[in-house]
Amino acid sequence: MVLDARLQKLAPGLTAARAAAAAPEEELDAMIEAMFLMAAVDDRVTGEELRRLADCVSGLVGAEVVEDELQAKLAEMNESLARDGWTQRLRAVAGRLRAPETRRIAFQLAAGVAFVDDRVEHSEAAAIEALAGALGLDHGESQRLLDETVRELFGG
Repeated sequence: MVLDARLQKLAPGLTAARAAAAAPEEELDAMIEAMFLMAAVDDRVTGEELRRLADCVSGLVGAEVVEDELQAKLAEMNESLARDGWTQRLRAVAGRLRAPETRRIAFQLAAGVAFVDDRVEHSEAAAIEALAGALGLDHGESQRLLDETVRELFGG
């Protein structure tokens, strides 16, 4: 599935171009790191999670991601994660996501990464809650966004 279709499912009417235009580069980088943190929360990043992350990154930047560039970005994020820890990186991400729309998009994209293997581990569920809190999403809004994400990704 191409990212425009995913983004339209996750945020009705939104296209990758509109998401990229709506968010400054710093917020796009924070969206990418939010997805990375969700993939890394269980201390293992699967090939499927990396593929989904690469698809999302490609769409958010409006072009195919060069594998070497993606690997360099992921390595940089991994170094920051090792140095600062997951919670501090989450705070840093939340601080860089200023617009309410980009916060919601980042939350749904990160949750989508957690759902990629058709199940959400305890650590991922806790990470989703922590992300919602860091982004200032109240329980009702985070649940609505999660319900939309699950419904759109899996149907029903």
